[in-house]
Amino acid sequence: MFGSSYFWIVIAAAAVVMRVVPARMVRIRSLFLCFASCGLLVGPLGLAPSLLALVCACVAWIVVGVRLTGALAKRSTALASFAVFSPILILWVVGKAAVAAQSKTVSFLYFVGFSYLVVKAWTFVKDVHDGRIRGADPTVVAAYFLFAPTYVSGPMHLFSEFDAAVRQPKRLTVSALVDGTFRVAIGFAKTKLLGPLLAPASLLGLHGAEVGPMKLVVASMVYSVVLWADFSGYSDIAIGSARLAGVETPENFRWPYAAPNIREFWQRWHITFSRVLTSYVFVPVARALQGRLGARPRLVAVLAYLVTFLFCGYWHGATLNFVLWGLYHGVGMIGYDLLKADPKKLKRLSPRHKRARSLVMAFCTFVFVSIGWVLFVLPYREIVEVLR
Repeated sequence: MFGSSYFWIVIAAAAVVMRVVPARMVRIRSLFLCFASCGLLVGPLGLAPSLLALVCACVAWIVVGVRLTGALAKRSTALASFAVFSPILILWVVGKAAVAAQSKTVSFLYFVGFSYLVVKAWTFVKDVHDGRIRGADPTVVAAYFLFAPTYVSGPMHLFSEFDAAVRQPKRLTVSALVDGTFRVAIGFAKTKLLGPLLAPASLLGLHGAEVGPMKLVVASMVYSVVLWADFSGYSDIAIGSARLAGVETPENFRWPYAAPNIREFWQRWHITFSRVLTSYVFVPVARALQGRLGARPRLVAVLAYLVTFLFCGYWHGATLNFVLWGLYHGVGMIGYDLLKADPKKLKRLSPRHKRARSLVMAFCTFVFVSIGWVLFVLPYREIVEVLR
């Protein structure tokens, strides 16, 4: 999509509309973003018109559903939220299961961008029923779900962020124009140069090859760089193009492989999805478990981590290797919580020892995350064959 000249023509038009249309005419700006995004999704992205119609139907149901369940939310926010969210969740799960089973019957339901729509749907519905969103304009809601630059792979706005960005677009100053353009250029350099250059030496080049465990580890470390270049590069282009169009978009990566531990890695990697996992999965699960397990905080944390990262793995793919990848990171988070150093002892270290420790911990975290990508990339049976 980003390689299409039509995409950039639309972004240029959005840059004008978002700044010229008066602030009070938020619906005009939102409707423009809706129609422009639909054109981009069907055109450069290649989304089938029938699937776009399904996306629009899901958005319409969300808008109507949160209003229909308003009274129910006053008695049970969880029940009201699931009542609205369940139809979309069922479509997504059925589609994922069909793809995992290699069934062509309903596999069309697992289409590009739908996983992100599902996450945004849950956060929006939950925020409405919890009272964090009031009086959302339907046109802004539609633009929120359809916004083309972030539709495929994020970064994921929360609705309140997107609403504020549409209501008060950033001025297109010379500095903002240079910044947005430079961000796009960096993204293309990552996705078109760095990623493809290293890909043959990564896990992507191992399919069908006979390799030992050591080569597998090295290839996984190279793949770490490839995936970061591709994913963060895509985010750079999305952020830069959205910024040029007048919509400020949250950051998605902050040097994740410099993280000294696995918890901080997840605070730096795919940041907008990580905060959803924390606020909309981990915290609600932990609160629900506290009501049943009482004063057993360690057990609550362990179970909440496992549920959160099993969902994280399943969200990426319904096959066993993705679920194992999620479990791998869940166990990593549990291990970090159990074994992390005492902050009082760390304060007594000299600055030199602190820097050395941070470097060692960052390398260990990088290796841990890299090995996890083996599960992410290679099917379970292929991993077993490679390690034999």
